[in-house]
Amino acid sequence: MVPGRGGERPSYDELAAVVVGLAARLDELSARVGGLEAENAALREENAVLRAENTDLRRRLGLNSKNSSKPPSSDGLDKPPPTSMRGRSGRKPGKQPGTSGTTLSQVAVPDEEIPHFPAVCAGCGDRLDPAAGPAAEPVIRQVFDVPEVQVRVTAHLLHLLACAGCGTRTRATAPAGVTGPAVYGPIVTMLAAYLAAQHHIPVARITEILADLAGIEVSPGWVMTACARMAASVAPANEAIKDAITAAPVAHFDETVTRVAGRNHWLHAAATGRLTAYHIDEHGRAVASMTAFGILPRFTGVAVHDAYSGYDGFTTATHALCNAHILREATGIGEFDPQARTDGWAEDLVNLLGDAHRWVAHWRTRDHTALPPFKLDDLFTRYDRLVERALRIHPARPGRQTPARNLALRLRDRKPEFLRFATDFTVTFSNNVAEQAVRMVKSKTRVSGGFRTLTGAQTFLSIRGYISTIRKNGLRTATELRNALLGNPWMPPTVA
Repeated sequence: MVPGRGGERPSYDELAAVVVGLAARLDELSARVGGLEAENAALREENAVLRAENTDLRRRLGLNSKNSSKPPSSDGLDKPPPTSMRGRSGRKPGKQPGTSGTTLSQVAVPDEEIPHFPAVCAGCGDRLDPAAGPAAEPVIRQVFDVPEVQVRVTAHLLHLLACAGCGTRTRATAPAGVTGPAVYGPIVTMLAAYLAAQHHIPVARITEILADLAGIEVSPGWVMTACARMAASVAPANEAIKDAITAAPVAHFDETVTRVAGRNHWLHAAATGRLTAYHIDEHGRAVASMTAFGILPRFTGVAVHDAYSGYDGFTTATHALCNAHILREATGIGEFDPQARTDGWAEDLVNLLGDAHRWVAHWRTRDHTALPPFKLDDLFTRYDRLVERALRIHPARPGRQTPARNLALRLRDRKPEFLRFATDFTVTFSNNVAEQAVRMVKSKTRVSGGFRTLTGAQTFLSIRGYISTIRKNGLRTATELRNALLGNPWMPPTVA
């Protein structure tokens, strides 16, 4: 009760005034509560954004070559220990019984024989006479070595003969590569180009190697000219290699960044188990560069690659996506996404793809060309359920989606391409064939920091692709590079 004046009961007007005051106070408190609720909602929203940013930053900081598409070269000192999807085979490490080895063995006809006779008797100390003849067959010890490298100068005498009939005088034509009064031969040229393209040795160090090993004094400019000459010599073979990849039933494609003239440039690789080709130009990663490469526009087989959208425009090919990328991506999501880590769908996806990889290896040994229907049904059912789980756990949100949802959407929308390795055993589980082709090119960037000119990059890749193809076919690199300089480069078969 609100007291009135003198302890009397309050009048109506007094009560009305109190009610009006309380109502005003309630309105004030309601306004404050509304403001606090709005502020709280804003703080919650800001907190959610910050938590998402923190999660994303933690994810980025934790990315490495095992849980993302980052190259191993970016791992630095925090490089994780190597892991493998392969289970234990039960075999001991090292060479397996029955496999071919590389043990050094004696040859039947050596290049040189040097007889050795004992000078004195090991029993009494008397001198021994070799003329008396050996008492038994000698013990043979053979030494395999490279002879001392020395420059051998060959003079080509280009004679001039006069025709007895018309009197025209004709001079002999110089052999291939003999273009001046004094030139280095194909082996020196081959060695310089080989060291530059295959082993990423800087030009200045190549001049040191030639001087130290063979006494050949050349300039850095000569080494660059030698590489350009080598690239021109293998150019016909590289065109034939591209044609052979185009005709292949399955080919692998990849792209990566390298530095040219201080700027990032994208180089493209196309490869099979026996062929390798490279391309780089000013178009970067764009479809224009892939088109200029000249393989995908004509390719009608199965193209294995990553999920870069630029490949999708080449509709004459059947596409297959690299599952190694998915394994790394799912591993990263399982490590850094709280919802995925709690649910475990990313880990289950890795296990499922690992099972499928092993199933394919097993059924291939039984001469199957695809997984049997009951295995495919099991694979597809488990795959679909995992994708549904992932989409349910990671619902759509305004703006940019989480990496987990993006992966789930890609798995849903491109299921046939991801699982093509299970329905067609000619298709591999991963894109390692192409990734290995670009991996060593990245070593060139680490060694020298990049290429000074686009022409230099194209020269390097031209030689590198030819050497890679030669090695894949079990041929001797030095021999085939020399043959190319002499006008007889190795040519691939029509189909890779």
